[in-house]
Amino acid sequence: MNARNEKRKTFAAERAGFARLSVPRLIELLSADDLRTRFLAEMCLRDATNT
Repeated sequence: MNARNEKRKTFAAERAGFARLSVPRLIELLSADDLRTRFLAEMCLRDATNT
């Protein structure tokens, strides 16, 4: 499998993990130092709140 597909699978798995978090926890993660964490938290928070 090529690197691009691996990256997509990794991202999808990370997003699925974040999607299982509660809204209050996602809000907390918006202030994380890690940009990827903040990005995933914001994405999943938007999904969870339909915004």
